[in-house]
Amino acid sequence: MRLLLPLLLLFPLSATAQEETRLKVLSFNIWYGGDQVSFAKVVEAIRLSDADIVGLQEPDGRTAEIAAAAGYPYVDTRRHIISRYPIFDSGAGETTATEAPPYSTAGLNPDALHALVQVAPHRVVAVANTHLTSDPYGPELLRDGATPEEVLANEADTRLPEAEALIVGLAPVIAAGIPLIVTGDFNSPSHLDESGDGVIPWPVSKAMQAAGFTDAFRAANPDPVAQPGLTWTPGRPYPSIPENETLDRIDFVWIANATATAALVMGEAGNPQNGLSLTPWPSDHRAVLAELSLTPAPAPARIAVEPRPLRMGDSFTLRALLPERGLWSGYVVPRGAGADAAIIGIGDVDSADRPTVRLSTLGLAPGDYDALLLDAEGKEIARTAFTLQPEGATATLEVTAPVTPGSDVALRFTGAPGFKLDWVGIYRKGDPSVYNYLGFAYTGSRLSGDLTFPAEELYEELTPGDYEARLMFDDHYRIMAIAPFTVTAP
Repeated sequence: MRLLLPLLLLFPLSATAQEETRLKVLSFNIWYGGDQVSFAKVVEAIRLSDADIVGLQEPDGRTAEIAAAAGYPYVDTRRHIISRYPIFDSGAGETTATEAPPYSTAGLNPDALHALVQVAPHRVVAVANTHLTSDPYGPELLRDGATPEEVLANEADTRLPEAEALIVGLAPVIAAGIPLIVTGDFNSPSHLDESGDGVIPWPVSKAMQAAGFTDAFRAANPDPVAQPGLTWTPGRPYPSIPENETLDRIDFVWIANATATAALVMGEAGNPQNGLSLTPWPSDHRAVLAELSLTPAPAPARIAVEPRPLRMGDSFTLRALLPERGLWSGYVVPRGAGADAAIIGIGDVDSADRPTVRLSTLGLAPGDYDALLLDAEGKEIARTAFTLQPEGATATLEVTAPVTPGSDVALRFTGAPGFKLDWVGIYRKGDPSVYNYLGFAYTGSRLSGDLTFPAEELYEELTPGDYEARLMFDDHYRIMAIAPFTVTAP
């Protein structure tokens, strides 16, 4: 006979819907997959932070690995977020956009930039995570003699449009009164850190503030002289700053509909500005840790499929998020079908007893599916898309049309993992340096699809000869597929 836990254990008094919730949030650029110094130290730094939610930049496809090593049970591989609390997609579950979005929102639909994190029963906060373009870097331009006007023009051409894409996509979340957290490496300093000399009114931070966001670190530490909060750079990784290096605060936890009660910078030992330290510090960025006070918003109906990507032979879970306690049913159906086409699932279970069910991929064929969430009356109230890939599946890449000098390069790919920053690069055939790409484009977090390189976006015109396209893994240089092609004279 199964022993049912008392409701007070299932729903602790500290997490009732009406109570204010305290969260610790970490923004951490781990430096190219965390391998540059020590992956183990990246994990140790996350554990040291004791954060509830972590936004990772540059995880290079290792988000789930980092989460497992650091003891975080919930992962969003498209947004590079790990959490102690269940994570739900705010959109369709997979990218449906066909146009390439800005780098800051790569792999996501414009209206689904955030995840929903269930921090209390039937209550959520919204979390987004971003990385803005690094070069040309404004502080270095200024250091090297550019005028303030030239630096501002550079910001307007590079990072400001990327920040504006975030702002537009997240504005409805703020307007709805939902607590919103945005972690990220913005690669742009803050106008709030100026000491009165008026050097540069950095436009990205001004735009974020004007849109209703609060800089959590500066709100908790209003004196930029006493608490500079510099995140670039701790010395890569030794406490030895390169000569003539700029020192800037470019990593942020931005919040809306929430309050920052404390914030600190994590970094190398021996630096008095750092609130927490580790030796050796494993990144070329310091991390930002913020403690927040907020009242979670009522949860919408959502259903999650974990893990992603999902392959034949794996087991998987359906996890329900309901606006209130009640019965739910969850079923897997072919993509676009209704509940009457259910293949596997569970029916009429109490969310207090079982918010999650583990299922098998046996009986399913590789392909595109939806997971449906039904309420107590059997009405569909949410669905999410997912793709079941073959066991041992390998990616494919092909050039689909002849290429001549000055023409576009048309490609088709399949079997990609669907991570945020999967990409395709064009190389001279056999070039051993992964840095020598002649152009690149992100796949949009899709598992398969078509991709066209406009000729004008290549770094040089392709002359007659042999080349290859390489499908790469999540902003890293792990090759998943190669498509050779020849440029021929017309």
